[in-house]
Amino acid sequence: MSTGRAAHRVGFLGIGMVALVLFVAVGGAAAQPQKRSIRVQGQATMSVEPDVAYLSVGVETQGDTAAKAQGLLAERASKVLAALSQAGIDRAKVKTSSYRVSPVYSTRQDKQNLIIGYRAETTIKVEIADLSLVAALVDAAMNAGANAVRSLSYDRKDMQAFKAKLIQAACTDAKMKADAAAAALGVLLGAPISVDIQDSSSAFGVETLTMKAVSQDFLSPGELEVSASVSIEFDLLTE
Repeated sequence: MSTGRAAHRVGFLGIGMVALVLFVAVGGAAAQPQKRSIRVQGQATMSVEPDVAYLSVGVETQGDTAAKAQGLLAERASKVLAALSQAGIDRAKVKTSSYRVSPVYSTRQDKQNLIIGYRAETTIKVEIADLSLVAALVDAAMNAGANAVRSLSYDRKDMQAFKAKLIQAACTDAKMKADAAAAALGVLLGAPISVDIQDSSSAFGVETLTMKAVSQDFLSPGELEVSASVSIEFDLLTE
């Protein structure tokens, strides 16, 4: 895997929304002091290189009886696990899940309730640290007996650290907008009253891939786009 820069850019997106909220409490004998506040949105984005991939492959077999289907599944799944091990994957990074055996019914119109066999299936999940091996591992698993790639996703193990930086940048963006708006309105910016934070990330993903071989270019993850946005309400002071 290339060890390029983990974070390539941080930037603020778009024009944040600024809303001036005026709260006036009107009483019977005397009006209460007016309360003014301003709500702003701040945003920040960052591109980071992934350092881990999560591959999920499905193995499925069918037999005349449930026992036969399960036997075939055990044999085929063992071959897939062996292929992954031979490709350099630590057994501790591999696990099986979603084991299921179900009847197969006839598709004939007059025999739809007739059981004609049994299907056994399981899912093998792999954590891959060397991203240069992804295409070869998919190919090896498919050739060893896997029927499909259920999912393939990329991530960054220290993603939380990047998200923390983005939240700080988004808050700085919001504060800058609030300062500018307050200055234009001829008021002073007070303390924040409320803060709402949202973050997201987008990663390359593949689902239900059934080909026998795939190219490294096709499965290249590129960079992960991570973003954070905040909505902050500030108190406004007239003095």
